[in-house]
Amino acid sequence: MISDLCFRMRFLLSSLSVLITVALGAAESSAPIPLRDLPLLFADDSGVASSSGVKRTVHPARTRPAAVLEGTLPQEGSRVYLTGSVYQDEATGLLSMWYAGHPNLPDGKKPKVEGLRTGKGNFVLYATSKDGIAWDRPNLGQFEFQRSKDNNIIYDFHSPSVLFDPADPDTARRYKMLGSITGAYYSATSPDGLHWTGPKQPIIKSSDNITLTKDPLTGEYLAFVRMPAKLRGYPRRTVSLSRSRDFIAWSKPELVFAPDEQDDAWATAPGQRTEVNNMAVIPHAAGLLGFPTIFRVTVTDRNPAELGHGQSPTDGTLDVQLITSADGKKWQRTEKREPIIARGTEGSFDAGSIFGVSNTAVHVGDETWIYYTGMTTSHGAPIPPKRIAIGRAEWRKHGFVSLDAGNEIARIETKPLTLSKPNLIVNANAAAGEVRVALLEADGSPIAGHALEDCTPLKADSVRWSPQWKSNSPLPTDRPVRVLIELRQASLYSLSCASAKHP
Repeated sequence: MISDLCFRMRFLLSSLSVLITVALGAAESSAPIPLRDLPLLFADDSGVASSSGVKRTVHPARTRPAAVLEGTLPQEGSRVYLTGSVYQDEATGLLSMWYAGHPNLPDGKKPKVEGLRTGKGNFVLYATSKDGIAWDRPNLGQFEFQRSKDNNIIYDFHSPSVLFDPADPDTARRYKMLGSITGAYYSATSPDGLHWTGPKQPIIKSSDNITLTKDPLTGEYLAFVRMPAKLRGYPRRTVSLSRSRDFIAWSKPELVFAPDEQDDAWATAPGQRTEVNNMAVIPHAAGLLGFPTIFRVTVTDRNPAELGHGQSPTDGTLDVQLITSADGKKWQRTEKREPIIARGTEGSFDAGSIFGVSNTAVHVGDETWIYYTGMTTSHGAPIPPKRIAIGRAEWRKHGFVSLDAGNEIARIETKPLTLSKPNLIVNANAAAGEVRVALLEADGSPIAGHALEDCTPLKADSVRWSPQWKSNSPLPTDRPVRVLIELRQASLYSLSCASAKHP
């Protein structure tokens, strides 16, 4: 009797927990989308209530023929990786990069530096740039390597991923970093991005690649970690998600993205398969963009005793696709599953593989940049000839995806938005057509003075068009509004308030 009662109580509590979770999820999904520092992108319908007459287009990046940063210093070796971050100082325009180097030591030995853990033999390094192409490595004098402190070494993680978090009231935690040491993932914090401290206890067991971002709606910290999983008869690299509200306690990682049968369609020989090596995630106002590195494995389980320096038992090529999510848990693919950052031409620094992508995008002028790791060879080639360097992918500002209209008038209506400032910025190309904008109340009723017919149309290509209406009345910031966009022979890329900082 008592055990039966306990069972019933557990069942009721479990059911109540599920109901509360569902109710909270429904409340969050119906809440207005804040349009503050982040733009609203249109890679999916996370911010769209309805649309008609438009098609969605994914725009592959333009990549530069040469790397912007190559390993030339002892602490970098012949391998510099960017799973880390690039931020721009709004006051000075200076760009800061957190990246990893892997020194080339005799017999593959790992460097030993006082004050740092050995781990996988990587250093976290810091560089700055005025133009995003030429990078300076400042001598920071923190750690002695090869009898000198004249270097840019700042920490000891493999796969470092840095988040600038100005909303944290504790200035000692203004910068946050996740990375891996052999066997586990760890966290660290910093007041300035240069001087780091972290707990000795790991946040997650198992380690390799990890990226860090923040949920734009809930404020939670999101860690996207590479974890092994067995799928369709093979062990594979996949992506799991761990969450934290305080950057201290982290949830158990849950599988959120893995290759499906369509990804395996190319495989013709036993053992060939698709895996996901890592995934950078970048937030926008209504959700998240994912940049998974799709790894087409052609060779597996090579004998370690027969491998050369820097060579992996697994071989194949990698490139980067685009996926989207409203919450980080459920992801949807963008068709046609083509690379958004493709491998370079034969002989280039990124001809073999795109190994990793920064977890931040930088907006300079009319462009958006994402930095990435390129390989001269396939994943499992030896060093040399393999070299690993950092390149830059470029789009028009917020130009990952557009909603395009043809000759017929098309319409897009957003979900309710809260405008942080009484101005709206539309990123659209209407050089061959036109775009008009109207404002609606949250319930869909019109707002006087902001109708489509009162809007002076855009008939040009602009990344920062501010719609004007005949009434000249200010945009409401005291309540949620919907934005109605009417377009013909035009493409829509984003909406934002004032100057959105980073997607």
